[in-house]
Amino acid sequence: MISYIKGILAHKDAKQVTVDVNGVGYAVDVPPRTQTDLPPIGDTVTLYTYYHQSRDNKITLYGFITRDTLKVFELALTVSGVGPALAQNIAERLSPAQFQRAIHRGDITALTRVPRLGNELAHVIISKLKKNIMKMKFEGDVDPEHAISLDAEVIEMLVNLGAPELQAEKAVEKAQKILGPAAKRENLVQHALRYIQN
Repeated sequence: MISYIKGILAHKDAKQVTVDVNGVGYAVDVPPRTQTDLPPIGDTVTLYTYYHQSRDNKITLYGFITRDTLKVFELALTVSGVGPALAQNIAERLSPAQFQRAIHRGDITALTRVPRLGNELAHVIISKLKKNIMKMKFEGDVDPEHAISLDAEVIEMLVNLGAPELQAEKAVEKAQKILGPAAKRENLVQHALRYIQN
């Protein structure tokens, strides 16, 4: 119904932003990881959206920075047992390439790193999506065979040093892209620390 919203970012809090489109404020639910990619308040923003109406007629717009992330969200929603909140978690924690690769390879561990996604449902997601997952076309530079598998131990080290988990994941992702798959853990930690906001 509403494929995207483009306007002035008028307000943002932990889970929701308001986008002013010609004097009308649209409330859009966005995950924390998307929040970090938003421009400052007062700047123009484009959010690709999913319109959801619950059984009790509550209407929610879910917003994402890229169409590819929205596709992951929508694909996750096709699986029985996955609602909008969990689909949002999946789209937030796994890049399109990581999601494609996890499904294609049956990587339960990658999926269960998503909050509220247990082993049983991870198996259901893989079973439901595996047949067609590699046919999914994304607009961005997506190569599932070379998608980065985040080093869980490095993330845990950063969290133990006081970094929020999402911030630690993004920092490790950036560090691994720069240093390559053969990087030593101590180098990853040192490099990732540069991306942790104080």
